[in-house]
Amino acid sequence: MLDDPGLVERFMEALAGRGQIEQLILLGDVIDLWMKTTVPALKDARAFIDGLSQLTNVKKILYVPGNHDYQMFLDAFRLEVDVKIMQGDLTIPKFMTARSYGDSVLTGLAHPRSKAHFPMTYPFTTVNIGGRDVVFTHGHHLDFYAGDGWGRRFWLGRYIMKKRTSKATLYDIEMANIPFCGAMSVWPWVPELVEEGLRYYHVISFFGKVLHSDSVRESPLRDSLIKENYDEIAQLLPQLGFPRPACFVYGHTHRPGIGRLPGSDTIVVNTGSWTRQEEPEVPSRTWVELDGDVKLMRLGHKGPEMISSEAL
Repeated sequence: MLDDPGLVERFMEALAGRGQIEQLILLGDVIDLWMKTTVPALKDARAFIDGLSQLTNVKKILYVPGNHDYQMFLDAFRLEVDVKIMQGDLTIPKFMTARSYGDSVLTGLAHPRSKAHFPMTYPFTTVNIGGRDVVFTHGHHLDFYAGDGWGRRFWLGRYIMKKRTSKATLYDIEMANIPFCGAMSVWPWVPELVEEGLRYYHVISFFGKVLHSDSVRESPLRDSLIKENYDEIAQLLPQLGFPRPACFVYGHTHRPGIGRLPGSDTIVVNTGSWTRQEEPEVPSRTWVELDGDVKLMRLGHKGPEMISSEAL
């Protein structure tokens, strides 16, 4: 939806009216490298990034890639390694737990007169708000822990958990991510693969709904509610180094909402998505704001509307 210039303009007007924004965090899947190669995908995102770069009330922007734009991080990491090699340095940079880059190719889509930059961090970032830690990540790592997810049935996931004496670490999960996300990023170079993939996606989604099955889905957590993700979130948070943060913000499942992790004070909030929802009761065009409260917002017909909130 954010490739629609009219919708982008409405969203930029809404953000411009939200007062001073200390940091704007893009939580992944900003471009879809599973459907298009890099340049066509970036062209689709140009209006959105151009608009963000012109917001005068935003102090800084941070980009955290997801699974559909995972290749953006991997390309940056490879470039980092290539530069070290060209300098005669054959040491290997530590891949995890999180890597940051002062800029990303999204900056090339900014307005020519803008001085905005789009630095990148993967796979998560933290912000301290009023002395309380808030963790932000796209959320695709949760798939690894899903009861019927690829982490349990994908052969590499099973191999990792069997081979290691302890539970899989974030590094292990990322190593299992690479062949899957990497393969999906290659698909767009062969248009026939994308066409067949979309056909398969629609077929399994249809039967998943008909059979009311969580296992017959293109993704184990797609369209799942926050309360259905609590177990996976509780397992992932220690891997990020924050077992019980004040707030955990993610997306990935396309279902916006706010809840609390059972047995803790951790607020869990899903940003939702800007894709067209098949079910009319599921909000889209949503985002999250954090100050003294955690607010789930959506772009209504007359501007920003608050769906729900929790005190941080």
